[in-house]
Amino acid sequence: MRPRHRLLIATALALVIAFGALAAFALAGGFDKTTTESVTGGGTKVVRVALVDATVGFDVTPDVVVVDPGTHLILDVVNDGDEVHDLAVDGESSRTRMLDPGESQRLDLGHVSADIRTLCTLSGHELAGMSLDVKVDEQ
Repeated sequence: MRPRHRLLIATALALVIAFGALAAFALAGGFDKTTTESVTGGGTKVVRVALVDATVGFDVTPDVVVVDPGTHLILDVVNDGDEVHDLAVDGESSRTRMLDPGESQRLDLGHVSADIRTLCTLSGHELAGMSLDVKVDEQ
């Protein structure tokens, strides 16, 4: 085998390994750190939610909000990143518009009686860590 062919094969193999590792890293959540905010007391609650992107990945902070059953939850969604993002309730039409960096919009989730998943709808952003789970505290 010629040296050039060996070099091409070695390069291709290195790329396959690197992309595989990157894909596994992304599926595992990348550098996404779970941050939880608890909202107690019922009534109407407004929670600030930051959409961020950085050289290490995308994130929604907090990425878990725990509420008492029946809490009227409003998310104050702020794009703290450098790219356009949105936040949408998974499987529903309730969403923010595409927010430019620095823009914000409130997302009214109504009276929460069941868990809700929200995410950025841009391709690959949810996979990279841009999601928020609202969980009902059943204690």
